[in-house]
This record gives sequence, structure tokens and C-alpha cells, in this order.
Amino acid sequence: MMQQVMERATELVQMKLAAVERYEDWQLWLDEVNGIDEWVKMSAYYAPRDVQETLVIDEAIELEQTIVMPPQVPVEPVRKQRYAYTFQRGLKGGTLLEWSGSHISERDVRDWNLEHGMEVRVRVDRQDDQKTICRIEAVVSTERMRENPERVVFEQAIVKAHGIIEETVNGPLQDESGRSFYYVVPVEDMRYFRLEAGQLVDLVMWRGRKDTLTIAWKHPFTYEEPIVNASSNRPSAIEQQVVKTPVTTKKSNRYARKMKRQPVPKAKKAQRRVRMPKEQTIEPIVTTAVPGQLMDFVDKTPLDFTRFTGMRLVIVGNEQQTAVYREFFAPTGIELIHLAGDAQSAKKIACLAKKTDAIVVVTSRVSHAASAHVIAQAKKHGIPFAMERLDGRRSLYTACERQLERAWLKQKQEGKLLKNQ
Repeated sequence: MMQQVMERATELVQMKLAAVERYEDWQLWLDEVNGIDEWVKMSAYYAPRDVQETLVIDEAIELEQTIVMPPQVPVEPVRKQRYAYTFQRGLKGGTLLEWSGSHISERDVRDWNLEHGMEVRVRVDRQDDQKTICRIEAVVSTERMRENPERVVFEQAIVKAHGIIEETVNGPLQDESGRSFYYVVPVEDMRYFRLEAGQLVDLVMWRGRKDTLTIAWKHPFTYEEPIVNASSNRPSAIEQQVVKTPVTTKKSNRYARKMKRQPVPKAKKAQRRVRMPKEQTIEPIVTTAVPGQLMDFVDKTPLDFTRFTGMRLVIVGNEQQTAVYREFFAPTGIELIHLAGDAQSAKKIACLAKKTDAIVVVTSRVSHAASAHVIAQAKKHGIPFAMERLDGRRSLYTACERQLERAWLKQKQEGKLLKNQ
């Protein structure tokens, strides 16, 4: 069985090799050879055990004899991922000891707080011809962690005008011998980091090589000079004055007591005045026009319209309930005129005003123009009127009763009521 597999694999490899003419064809041929090799290995795996070992050896020998690799085409080996790599600190970022051409960015180093010698797990972020950018996934071990002795760091260096750095937050820049020096940031770094005067950066260099000094990181905050309290020199002045005084005279502590710093008492925080809402007593009302009114305080006594027989009442708005209103006022003997809530219908009040006794406007079912026209006519002829919000039939009928009662009292005072009787 394996002899037939090997003969077929040899024929396929030679047939595919004869068609190779370009570099792209060579890459395709390599992929196909790998596929044929997998097929041969699977066949050898499932072959009987007594003949499997000898056949696999013969297959390998025959493949080596038939496949001739051209020397001018390099084949990149497939890198097998390790479980962990040893991190090595560089000037900016770092590298992996077991992986040549690898690079760890400075941001990853600071996010994971990496140190020289740590063992980390990584994944490939992107790769080019020069280096492979890796991202940290986890820190495996810190047993061999130590600082890189060749790497010198100047933390929180202050950038001044024109990109000159002379000192850090803790003091001036000094080399191994203790000499102070300054560093001028190149124009490329000024543009890359977008540096301005007052910002803080971290400088790094290799020990004994000032030519490698460069910026590794820019902090997001700026530097503010501390405010020096001028009163700190006062005790020395007091001591000098005490020395100059003659020994024979008696010292007076009056001046020293004045020069002592008096503690300034903190101003008392004014208590915030909280305005408490006034308590409003609930009084019984005779209408349900007020939203949220308790039903216990609503006047539920039946309305009496017997005194207003023969009077004319005009209701403006809510024309959908005309039949309901006519059915209610029909037994009372009151002449009801119901007008629509639009401006054209409300203009009819001009010719009806002289013979109208009371007017009730339903504000939630009438236009602004109609409401203004009706109010103007009512004030012109002195007709009692009310602007009633439609919260229920009881509130509307109560408003009608009140306005008819006002009109009835007015006619009684003027003597018109006796004439009508």
C-alpha cells in the first residue's frame, strides 16, 4: 500500500515541478508539496504497523532524491511560539532575548510596568522586513527581574523655551562624575512629541555615552514652579536683632510677639437658609376645576337652576358635547346657545350679546382668537362671563350656575327682574 502511495507522490511532485517557471509558481509548488507530504504522512500513520517503519524511511529517502531545492530561493523557517520570553530593557521600549528582531513598545512597557529580566507572554501585532512588533499578554515570572545597569534615566525633566532641558523636578542634570549639563531637543522630537515649555519628559541614555541621550516618554501634565513663602526668612531676622541688642538692657518680647504668625481663624460658614413651603389649608370648594382636588371637599349637592328660568346662557367651545348640554338644560327652562370654538363661530356673539345674560368659555376647547373676541364683547356689554377649564361636567355646570346667579342678582338690583315677572 505505501509503495503505491510513494510512487503516486513522486509522480505528482515531478509533474508539478515541471510547470514551475516564476517565483510565484515556486511558492505555489511549495504549498502543494507540503500538502502531498501531509497526505503521505497520514497514509503512513494509518498503514499496518509491521511495514510502516521501513516504508516511511524509504519514502523520506526517495523524496530527498527527487526534490531538488534551488539554492537561490531562501525559505523562511516557521517560528514556533514559546510559552514565555525574557524581556530586555532598551532605551525606548525593549526586546525579547529569544526572539531576534522583536520589539516591545514603550507604552506596553509602562502599562505592564516591565523590568529587565521579566518573563512575559506575547503575541504578534504586526511584522515587516526589519522587526516584529509584539504586544504583551501576561507577565509569567519576576524571579530574574533586575534593573539594566547600562541604562541611565532622568525622570520628569523640565522642557524650557526652545527645547532646552537643564534640570529635572528633583535637581539639575548631572552625569556620572557629577557635572551639570544640558540637552537640546532636536526639531524632529519637538514635532513628534509636540513639546511646549513647561512639559515634563523622561530622558534616557546608555551609561557613559551622552550621544545616545534621547526622549523616551512625555508626561501628560505640565510643571508648575512651587510658591516659596517669604515669611520663612523672618526668624533669622529676629535672631539678628536679638544679637545686636545690648546685654545690659532687658529684652522685651513685645516685638517678638508681634512678629509671630497669628493663626487666621476660618470664617464661619453661613448657614443656608432653607425656605419651608407654607402650609395651605384645604378649604371646601364647589367645583372640580382644580386638578388633584380631593373628592371629600367637592360640593356634591345638586345644582338648582329654577331661579334662572327664561334666562339666556351662551357656552363657547367643546361643540362635541352640544347634545349633552341641551339635554341637561332643557328641563330647567334656560335658553342655551352653544357656539363652536373657532373664530368664525365666536363672531356670532356680537349680535347675541345684547340679549345674553351669562357667558361661559371652555378654555381647553376654544381658540385664542375666539376667546379674545368673546371676552371683548362680554366686557363691552357688561355680561358676566367665566373662563372654565373642562375638567368634568360638574365643574362646567357649576360655572354656569355662578354666572347665571351673578346675572340674576344684577337684574334684581337694576329692577329688570320685577318687570320680567
